[in-house]
Amino acid sequence: MDVSLAPRRRTIKWVTQALLLRAHSETCSFQPHPIRMSNGDDSSAKTQLNWVSTGTEHSSTVLLIHAVGYDLTYWDRQIEALCDSYNVVAFDLPGHGRSPGAPEDWTFPKAVATVSQLIKEIGGRPVHLIGISFGGMIAQATALARPELIRSLTLIGTASTFPDSARAAMKTRAEQTRTGGMQAVLQSSLERWFTGETRARRPDIVDRVSKTMLANDPAVHASIWEMISTFDVHDCLSEIRCPTLILVGEHDGSTPPSIASALAAKIQGSKLVVLPNASHIATVEAPVAVNIEIKQFLSAVEQ
Repeated sequence: MDVSLAPRRRTIKWVTQALLLRAHSETCSFQPHPIRMSNGDDSSAKTQLNWVSTGTEHSSTVLLIHAVGYDLTYWDRQIEALCDSYNVVAFDLPGHGRSPGAPEDWTFPKAVATVSQLIKEIGGRPVHLIGISFGGMIAQATALARPELIRSLTLIGTASTFPDSARAAMKTRAEQTRTGGMQAVLQSSLERWFTGETRARRPDIVDRVSKTMLANDPAVHASIWEMISTFDVHDCLSEIRCPTLILVGEHDGSTPPSIASALAAKIQGSKLVVLPNASHIATVEAPVAVNIEIKQFLSAVEQ
């Protein structure tokens, strides 16, 4: 069903997968937008994409891309921090949250096409693109394929390539998911995403992420990990010319600071920040530190 894209001036609360995405103030009214989008390979094939916006009153827009297995609600703290100065848009990747998707929906060209079409849908002007983990890979691919749509790039806990051992582990993870379901990879994922201290101190985070993960389609999850295992844009990174911020958790074992340093070395003029006491999903584990860095970076870009 089509919905109006006109901004709503009242604060609303809405729920995705029983998780509350909180409206922070009267200027941060969230609008759910189910829209029809091309899958990028076949113009006759369409997919439904769910996204939310804080409004259109600001001159600049921030677009957020979540990690595999997550959904747009996990950007809640970043939306709260940014919505007073930017139009903030977050969306559910196909097969996540309220966006339907199938295993065959997943290739990087299709992901780039989805992001590009959404940018056009929200106004067509270049956006500040922020992606974490798998979302950061999609952000890199989009910046390389469609540089005219990107005003700045923020990459959090992500990589541009992988050693063969990591690619083999990803393929193993895909097979484990396909044969054993989401439960088969849940514990190992939690251990990669958060420090042991956070897992012990914040059982609410563990519970929330676990419920989200277990609600995922194993076939889609497996397909994405197989796709990630092929990702390699490292030699192309010098083509990225927009201002770029790279954030990585001090204890990130999936994409460690050495990987982030390699990213920074290839992207001219990029800024690298290592976040203390954080692991892979720093936006959830260390939102205050992440938000400080993003706000300072975007403010400098806007000047």
